[in-house]
Amino acid sequence: MSQTNIHIDPLTTSCVLKNLGLAIDEIKLVRSIDSLTEQVRMSNASQLEPGRKRYLISELRFLHKRLRSVREKASSK
Repeated sequence: MSQTNIHIDPLTTSCVLKNLGLAIDEIKLVRSIDSLTEQVRMSNASQLEPGRKRYLISELRFLHKRLRSVREKASSK
């Protein structure tokens, strides 16, 4: 029976782990954005109080900025 030596390049592993972290951040942000977007849609139908709606919209803007930042970091690597 022959044995195969497997060599793992530490630089490649480090790069993959960094990108994996960014991918996980992106997934979390997209899920949050989808959830808030759905809440805003439902608020249009159920006449949510204006203060709550403003909060949801400002939170959506903030999450979109963070998502843009995460995607810029990922594309710059």
